[in-house]
Amino acid sequence: MHGFDTIVVGGGILGSATAYHLSRHGRRVLVIDQEDRIPNPHGSSADHAYIFRLTHGKDSFYTELGVKSLQMWKQLQHETSIEFLESTGMLDLAVGTCKHEEASAKVLKELKVPFQRLETAELLDQYRILRKKACRFALYHQDGGILWAQRAIEAFHKAALRRGSRTALGVRIVKVLRDKTGIVGLRDSKGKVWKAPTYVFAAGPWTKELLSDYGLPLRVTSQHMLYLRPPRNQGRYRAPHFPVFSCSARGIHGFPVHVHGFMKFGREKEGPLCKDVRSTDRPDPSFQRTVRAFLKDFFPDLGGFTELEDRVHHAVRTPDGDFILDRLPDAENAVVAVGFCGLAPMFAPLIGKEAAALLLKERPDINLHRFRLDRLKFKKPRR
Repeated sequence: MHGFDTIVVGGGILGSATAYHLSRHGRRVLVIDQEDRIPNPHGSSADHAYIFRLTHGKDSFYTELGVKSLQMWKQLQHETSIEFLESTGMLDLAVGTCKHEEASAKVLKELKVPFQRLETAELLDQYRILRKKACRFALYHQDGGILWAQRAIEAFHKAALRRGSRTALGVRIVKVLRDKTGIVGLRDSKGKVWKAPTYVFAAGPWTKELLSDYGLPLRVTSQHMLYLRPPRNQGRYRAPHFPVFSCSARGIHGFPVHVHGFMKFGREKEGPLCKDVRSTDRPDPSFQRTVRAFLKDFFPDLGGFTELEDRVHHAVRTPDGDFILDRLPDAENAVVAVGFCGLAPMFAPLIGKEAAALLLKERPDINLHRFRLDRLKFKKPRR
């Protein structure tokens, strides 16, 4: 394969979105992924469904990113007639100090994002499956919902292919080759060197290993998920009656019934460190106990579930919690996008567009200063 303008390493949602935006600029893109298919079943955006939300506590910038991403998802849906975002609504359950929810409400009001604050009586009247006194109040915003990640990856990928891009599957890059001009090639595990004028690294949990010469301060955590089938009254937990929800204080989020009659529950708090991203992590039995305890306190009808499936996905994190979207130091022809802590599916069309703009040296639509590499400590590689 020759004549490509850009090589994108990683065929997940960010790599595919970046390839899509580059292809719209007339760039021929080669997407390299170490798995034999896209979507990569072991990638950090490999699950079917992820949360889309505009509630990020006091962090108004992330809410602004969400608003911009929402507009882009809607435009993509209009252009493709594919539903990427199912607007079930988003319910934030406030318990304890309620700091996250109070701060979120303030930000939503300042940004003029429509939302409702549901006090206990109104909340219980609207969601009778909720246990009395389970929470002090809840925030509801109608634009929250389910982001269908695999569907989006496939759509970005196919759109890029139609514009002349290609893929190289089952190719594991083991060495980044550099000289004084920047990156000059990528060597794979079989010794083949892949070359293009520009490069994008969006390899999720494999990015730290891939760019080991830079010593990026990334850590990969195992985030456990639990799929369960409601033991009774399944219709009450479907999207028209039951939105995506989160309880920040308890570190749990959940989805309505959406795949083969199952609901999904995930851990919002940071999971245990993953020692080997190529190994298949075993589900954590303690997370099942955590979910059962949560359901007992909030949705007791679900607590007796017996049909379940455990899964694990990997999240990549930086020391300060913000992601990285920047050119590599001493390599103006390469961009890295990593460290999204599970938020990549939510922001994918926006981040893909901004990564493409960085590579093409165009003016970004958002202020990327917060995501620069030089805010972090890392080593500059020797040539």
